[in-house]
Amino acid sequence: MPSTPILFALAGNPALQPGHIDALLAMNDSDLSQEVAQRDDLSAAQIDRLAGSGQRDILVALVESGNLPVERIPGDDPWALLAAVGRADAPDDLLPRLANWPDPAVRLALGEHASERADIAYLVADDEDCAVAACAARLWELPEKLALLLYGRAEACVRTALASNIHAPGAILADLIRNGGEPRITPCPHQPGNAAVTREVRLLAAGNPATPVAAVEPLAARPDSTWAPTLARRSDLSDETYRHLLELHDHYVMASVAANWAAPPDLLRALYDLEAGRWRHWVLANPRTPLDVLVRYSREGGSPPTEYHPDLDGLLTLAGDADPRVRLVAAASFRLPADIRATLIDDADFEVACRATRYYAVSAEQVRTLVTRYGSRVFSQVAGHPSCPPDVLLTIATDPTISAEEIIDVAVHESAPPAALAACLRHPHSAAGIAGNPSTPPDMLIKLAAHSDRQVLWELAGNPSLPATAIDLILKDFAAS
Repeated sequence: MPSTPILFALAGNPALQPGHIDALLAMNDSDLSQEVAQRDDLSAAQIDRLAGSGQRDILVALVESGNLPVERIPGDDPWALLAAVGRADAPDDLLPRLANWPDPAVRLALGEHASERADIAYLVADDEDCAVAACAARLWELPEKLALLLYGRAEACVRTALASNIHAPGAILADLIRNGGEPRITPCPHQPGNAAVTREVRLLAAGNPATPVAAVEPLAARPDSTWAPTLARRSDLSDETYRHLLELHDHYVMASVAANWAAPPDLLRALYDLEAGRWRHWVLANPRTPLDVLVRYSREGGSPPTEYHPDLDGLLTLAGDADPRVRLVAAASFRLPADIRATLIDDADFEVACRATRYYAVSAEQVRTLVTRYGSRVFSQVAGHPSCPPDVLLTIATDPTISAEEIIDVAVHESAPPAALAACLRHPHSAAGIAGNPSTPPDMLIKLAAHSDRQVLWELAGNPSLPATAIDLILKDFAAS
């Protein structure tokens, strides 16, 4: 790793003191200065130095971060003015000025904010450049009034943006499916070719979940290869339509149906076995695949992903099954009540107990109990667990049979005690993890500042707990190089 990323990481570190910031600015590196300009602890002198650099990128960073007072923003620099758009103290005339700027690139840059701000969307909606107006059509929670205004524009890029917006009114989206809407689409410099654009707009509208299913049904009645990939992703079609889609024998369409949570259960069961299990991967990735299919997979030796499966009643039934491979399916769920999870953590089967413990809200005592029962067999399961207690992390770090992966899990764990981190440091590959751990003791961080591995120094430079002495050593090393 080159040295520059280390300085960049250091430039954003909140542990820097004023003298350290001065040292970074003294390097006269424009990219580094731009990074420093975004800090929220700059002195007036440091801001003046950065503002006087004469470099637009640095000026923009100062404006965007709020470091440069709004009255000092050059009124003739549109890019500096654009950087102030998100500021609470932006002048009232800022947006209208930018919306009427002669350069369309400036107006387009303003339009990039339109997806989140209705006031900007209204300002750019009637722009003479259709690419700028199209930005307004991407507004989140697009109001019907603005949507109708934009629908009155026939330019291709505006229609394309409308067709893609999941908050566009359903009536407009339904009209877009019918040959691209009325008035008819006109090609624009950004999307020439009327027939191709009309087809794209119709496809986008058909795939938009906000489009009423009634508008899509004529396309779904006899799906063909043109519409099938789009229809296969919708979640509101009839069971019969999903079956017709599979009859096309298109690889993408079949995979999309298999992963579609709205696909009928019997269809997913069939796909699980179809063509020697070719579609099994997508069926298993489906969050609503029937539990009986997942039980089959578990009995075949797999670990089905049921963390967010919606069938809680079914999972509770599986949790009490006599077969541990069945209980394993329930053990992965994040929706289980605490008492059921506790029972599975205490399960006599090793895999069930380990899988039930993976839930992030499992207590430190439950993790400790699991380690007491199984010893080093569960180190790989608990070393990276957010609830793993300090004493267990020390036990793992000092075990002579510990693996490289387990060492790294302990090295980056913020609950790891100093003794555990010291034990990890005996393994060279753990140094980077320890260097980036905010819980690493200051004396250890200072020693790591002399490390020869640039990856270690990069992790160290970004550590918010970095002591001043370590920062001095890193800067001294760069000054000498």
